[in-house]
Amino acid sequence: MKLSGSQRKENIINNIEYIMRSRGETKVSFANRTGVTRATLYKILDGKVNNVQRSTISRIADFFGVPCDVIENYDLEHIETIENTLSPEGNKNPAAVPIIPQSAFLINAGKRVGDLATQCPLTWFFGDVSNMVAMRVENNMSNIFFPGDILLIKRNTTPKNKQLALYHAEGRGMFIKKTDDRLQPFNAEQEWLLGTIIEERIQ
Repeated sequence: MKLSGSQRKENIINNIEYIMRSRGETKVSFANRTGVTRATLYKILDGKVNNVQRSTISRIADFFGVPCDVIENYDLEHIETIENTLSPEGNKNPAAVPIIPQSAFLINAGKRVGDLATQCPLTWFFGDVSNMVAMRVENNMSNIFFPGDILLIKRNTTPKNKQLALYHAEGRGMFIKKTDDRLQPFNAEQEWLLGTIIEERIQ
């Protein structure tokens, strides 16, 4: 059921706030990662935008792997709460995740998961799969992962305490780093966070 203009406006605000809260994003990090300007984001959350542009909704939806229609017309928190009660394993239903070769990972870093899923082999994952891809390791990575291993990676997601994350740096290529529960200061021009490693499938 489609919502009225005022209901849609309130729903978009609620969903953006829920996404930020549930994914551990601040307003600043959310704006930086989605490409939505801070000014636009602040105006939306303050209720100063009556009709959010479709391109803005698309940026948010694409980044988090959520359909635009859900952001606009449905209660995302309610949907995810229901999903958490349905599956027999991990409280989630299995979802397909595209497997990208290590050598092609960087050039596909900005592509939509839905597009990649039609071009790449798939694996299955029980859990939150928003913005989730898999990488097939082709070369030794930090002496932790080796050719044939599959890494399930939540893209552009800041790692939590002790989680492994995938980074890229000019002149160094891709590498693995473990973080603690504090935000790790790094020079964005030197290191680019590709995502947090959610699961490793060792061959």
